[in-house]
Amino acid sequence: MSAPSTGVPGLSFVADSGSGEVAPQVVAGLEHTCALLSDGTVRCWGANGYGQLGDGTTQRRLNPVVVLASGTAGDPERVVLSGVVQVSAGEDHTCALLQGGTVHCWGANSEGQLGDGSAQDRLNPVTVVLTDVVQVSAGGFHTCALIQGGTVRCWGANWGDGQLGDG
Repeated sequence: MSAPSTGVPGLSFVADSGSGEVAPQVVAGLEHTCALLSDGTVRCWGANGYGQLGDGTTQRRLNPVVVLASGTAGDPERVVLSGVVQVSAGEDHTCALLQGGTVHCWGANSEGQLGDGSAQDRLNPVTVVLTDVVQVSAGGFHTCALIQGGTVRCWGANWGDGQLGDG
């Protein structure tokens, strides 16, 4: 049986068969889109001026490219980001929840929305210093994570509108 077509060249989904595989997911940011595939890898396409596609470049992509944990698309030393169970796209950044409860984010970071303690854009995923995460949600210029037990942690822009919920 072949996988259903998504209408996007080179991208197809396989539904979760109950075997513990990752359920497919598609998310859209401002000018980019990402898909979580059943094998736990992520493919992204669209605008990439801040590295929000996670392929180690800032090159716009009209077709899906694999998110790399390190390296660039043509680099023989590249490592594909794997073990992803959920993905979320913000305005110009993307975050992924990995098996084991860690979060990795990439792309624009002008407001600290990647959670790595810097304001430097990242072309490949960086690890957010959190554990036991069960869900991640990327907003415009901020990101929040639901921690096992019900605690919520947020980081990034807090432009007087209370996005971070810290009063």
